[in-house]
Amino acid sequence: MARYDAMAEKFEEITVLGKPALFTSIRIDRNSIPRGLYLYEVRYDDDGLGDPVQIAKGIMVNHFGSIITHKPLRLPRDGYLDIDPEKDWSFDGGDCRTIKEFQKKYLAGKKKSERNR
Repeated sequence: MARYDAMAEKFEEITVLGKPALFTSIRIDRNSIPRGLYLYEVRYDDDGLGDPVQIAKGIMVNHFGSIITHKPLRLPRDGYLDIDPEKDWSFDGGDCRTIKEFQKKYLAGKKKSERNR
């Protein structure tokens, strides 16, 4: 199963569970994710509608894509978070297309606020 370098890929900025995230339909190599970002994989529905319905650290069957967030998602004890594609997922996101753009937009302010503590 091929996995790709996150730093070399283009993404789509989306909103998942009310939080900004980067999305790609490919599998991303976990080792290519910079510190401060979190990688999850998404499963699509068994009905063949192609809707994202579950988030986990890894998905083997019905792989919909990969998401990267700047804050960790709370996964249930079993590691699989069921989502409602109508309420929890939106492709109406921002303008970030790369990891560096996402870091600049969402982590730059975080670092400044942490320095003031």
